[in-house]
Amino acid sequence: MQVAEVEKIYAELGAIRRELATVKTQLAQVIEAGRQSELTEHPYVIRSPQMHHGEPTLRGSSILVRTVVERMQIGDTPEQIVEAYPTLTLAQAHDALGFYHDHPGEIEGYIRENREAQWRMKQRASS
Repeated sequence: MQVAEVEKIYAELGAIRRELATVKTQLAQVIEAGRQSELTEHPYVIRSPQMHHGEPTLRGSSILVRTVVERMQIGDTPEQIVEAYPTLTLAQAHDALGFYHDHPGEIEGYIRENREAQWRMKQRASS
């Protein structure tokens, strides 16, 4: 084997080691976030300070309970919501709605905050 080939192999191994270290770090962060997730009385709804500042989120996704509720408020059925968000299951969509019915004030507050933030962004953009 030539010296150049050996050096190339060592360089590739070094790159693989760095990538592996990055993956290990990311995995540790995901595991830690999972430990810090607060389970709710709904099997598909979690709260995690690392995700949307603790706003109720559907487990295994980044989709907020608020998103499902807003889609229902504009007339979408749970089936249409699942079509729009293929990573969701029908059970998750229904559980999000169940969570909303158990915590309407909280979710309506998030919806209001989101609409106000959108309004402020539009105002800045039109200025």
